[in-house]
Formats: sequence, C-alpha cells, structure tokens
Amino acid sequence: MELPSEFFTVQSMLTLSGATGATFVVSNGMQQAFNFNPKWLALLIAMIIVELGVFLTDGTAVQYLVGVINGFLVYSCAAGGNSMLGQGSPDTIDRGQGFAPDRRRFLSPWF
Repeated sequence: MELPSEFFTVQSMLTLSGATGATFVVSNGMQQAFNFNPKWLALLIAMIIVELGVFLTDGTAVQYLVGVINGFLVYSCAAGGNSMLGQGSPDTIDRGQGFAPDRRRFLSPWF
C-alpha cells in the first residue's frame, strides 16, 4: 500500500471526515497561533469549507441549502472532538491567582 503524498486534498475535504478534520485543525491552529477562538469561529470555518465544496461541484440552490445543514454537522463533529480531547478549564480561581485569562493552547476547550 502506498502512503498518500498529501494529507488534505480537495477530494478528501469533500467528505465528512475531511471537512471535520480541516475544521478541527484550522480552529485549533488559530487558537494556538493567535490566542483567538470565539465559539462561532469553528462554525464559520465549517460553513466556508462545506459551501466551497458545493461551489466547486457546481451545486444548485437546493444543494447550497443542504450545505448549510452539512456545515452544522461538520461543526458538531469538530466540536465533539474538541470536547473529548480538550482539557477543561478551571471553574474556580484560587486565592492569590490572577484574573487574567491564560493563553489558549492547541486543545483548549472552545466553550
């Protein structure tokens, strides 16, 4: 069996697992690199990936609508993966601990 020479391709990103993986990696990468990841960012990334896939396959208006629903599915799968793998943040602040938020890591929870 030959190993693939590319990790993500246009064809792989047109699958549920490819779009979910790309959403997960891009969202967490932005979180790590820019310390920025509001709750809606992964949803926006998922929608862009799915709707771009519809565009590249010359989709009809109905397929764009289905793409919105699939965008929510991709987001839900990526958010579930982040919830399973992410490390929980502390709910309480110890005495003497500062109130400044910590820098977000690659697998910091999105929520």
